[in-house]
Amino acid sequence: MAERKSWDSAYKYLFSSRQVFHQFLTRFVEEDFVQGLAVEDVELVDKSFVSDELLDRESDIIYRVDLPGREVYVYVLLEFQSSPDKTIPVRMLLYILQLYDQLFRSSTKGLLPAVFPVLLYNGSRPWNVPFNISELIAREIPARYIPSFEYYPIIERDIPPERLEQIKGLVAAIMYLEQQEDETALARTIDRAIAMIAEEQPEQLRQFGHWINRMFRGSLDTGDIEKVHQLTEVQTMLAEVVEKIEQRGVEQGMQQGMQQARREDARKMVLEGLEIPLVSRITGLSEQVIREMQKEQK
Repeated sequence: MAERKSWDSAYKYLFSSRQVFHQFLTRFVEEDFVQGLAVEDVELVDKSFVSDELLDRESDIIYRVDLPGREVYVYVLLEFQSSPDKTIPVRMLLYILQLYDQLFRSSTKGLLPAVFPVLLYNGSRPWNVPFNISELIAREIPARYIPSFEYYPIIERDIPPERLEQIKGLVAAIMYLEQQEDETALARTIDRAIAMIAEEQPEQLRQFGHWINRMFRGSLDTGDIEKVHQLTEVQTMLAEVVEKIEQRGVEQGMQQGMQQARREDARKMVLEGLEIPLVSRITGLSEQVIREMQKEQK
């Protein structure tokens, strides 16, 4: 997969939009309390509510959700390591307890609000960490004294591409592209991703453009992205990205071919008995590389 900027910061930017977070919550969380929510019912928690220490962590996002007669909080942990982390249940519970401590400092009246914990994992390896922290704790004491805390897992690799195409929308399109193994596969599937965001508003189309720019190492001009208002403009930009990917592939192939030719020339020169420093000057290969080739020939 292409070299990319921090996934955590990319998703934090994406979920700073209440429209995008609402889409994520209502289309990927299969729980009754999120069904029927309006965009206006979700609000990103700002620094007036929790401490800087909680908000500044790149991997954490928290929203307030207004339900009829009450409010709950949705806490999302972004886990974008290549392999599962066994400490995730502990980290999630610790974050929520820190949040509750912050709430107690503000007021001790009434019950604490419910916090719904969500894990979003986009690693390539299977997620094999228990969903409940109690499964990580030894059972030498009665079960009622062992903490029970369960999180809601959203494991991208386990969502079939066909399902993402049915869900549609910005978040589904991004997950669809993330499932591709390399830049070539991404280029082949961009058209399908475009079809998945056909009903998005201009703001979401621009967010998609910024996301693509992160994935493909700044292949687009950010000024052009900000001018996007309709789907055809996104398609034009992505055609430019695909062209650059193909050009990079051609250039890499040419570089590899030239490198192989230089090595073959150096091999012949060494067999003819030319001194290594001279071979290095002629071919441009380092003396160390030529010595290693000489050892292989012997």
